[in-house]
Amino acid sequence: MKNIGGNSLVIKEININLVKKALKIEKYATKQEIAKVTGLSIVTVGTVLQYLVKENEVIETELISSKGGRPAQQYKYNEDFNLVLVIFPYDKDDKSIISVSVVNLGGTCIYEKEHRVKVVNIGVLEEIIKPILEEYKLIKAIGFGNPGVEVDGEIIHSDYWMLKGVNIIEYFSSLYGIKAVIENDVNAAVIGFSNSNNLKDKGTFVYLYFPDKYPPGAGIFINGKIFKGGRNFAGEVATIPLGITWNKELYDTFEDFCEAVSKLIVSVSSILNPDEIIMNGTFISDKHIELINDKCERKLTKNILPKFSLSNNFLDDYKQGLIVEALSVLEPDVTLIKNK
Repeated sequence: MKNIGGNSLVIKEININLVKKALKIEKYATKQEIAKVTGLSIVTVGTVLQYLVKENEVIETELISSKGGRPAQQYKYNEDFNLVLVIFPYDKDDKSIISVSVVNLGGTCIYEKEHRVKVVNIGVLEEIIKPILEEYKLIKAIGFGNPGVEVDGEIIHSDYWMLKGVNIIEYFSSLYGIKAVIENDVNAAVIGFSNSNNLKDKGTFVYLYFPDKYPPGAGIFINGKIFKGGRNFAGEVATIPLGITWNKELYDTFEDFCEAVSKLIVSVSSILNPDEIIMNGTFISDKHIELINDKCERKLTKNILPKFSLSNNFLDDYKQGLIVEALSVLEPDVTLIKNK
């Protein structure tokens, strides 16, 4: 977040952002109600609303009765003012699929499609994205998902090797002149799960994902933010030297798999002491969670033992997290500081 000293333009931007956030939360609100929520004066709120209505980012709705006075104008945020595009590859039945969604500012999908492709590379992504941007002119940001590691937008590792070395953010931002963000698949999943389940902003949550064909990965969510480490390598739990071979043979063996996961959780808990661990895998059931919990209880004291949850749909978590990340790109990222 960029901290800058206050001047009239910055203060105006912050006031606009406060009013927009209030309307997004309240859905419908009068000038007086917005002033109460934001702490701004009614005059300031009125000025901001006048500007936002002119820009069509806020819509005037019905007049509502007020106590002993004239009817008050009610306002709502225009969730279709801008759109974001979310796109990510994944495998299904040994086939490569590229999932695409167009989402409004309220998080509602207005277009969804899955493309079965022979390869996943920058050219294929461009072929899919270009006609969507031509049809939906209000798209202002793109959120990309990657099962791997990126640094400053450049893909260092991916399950789709043809994307390695590509700076997706730079490429598509330059090509289309819109903002772009890229996120690791499991990082996106923990964001999506936390958002969908209203997990508290203060706390530590770890999302363990066990793909059918690959070693596990983890998303680490601390106090409402993803923790990636110094070089975006945090969460690569398969590299922890536990003497475990993470493969399908292990996944198919109930007792051995639960023992392996309990060892992994003990290691993660000894470092992060998470409040909750969310697990996901097509083969993982409530019975797995029960046995893993029992094994961890024998290895960890009660004050260290995390809560365990099972997420039933990784792709939904993944997509929801990318939507949250893409929408956040459109939010102003400034705050006032007090000059000493």
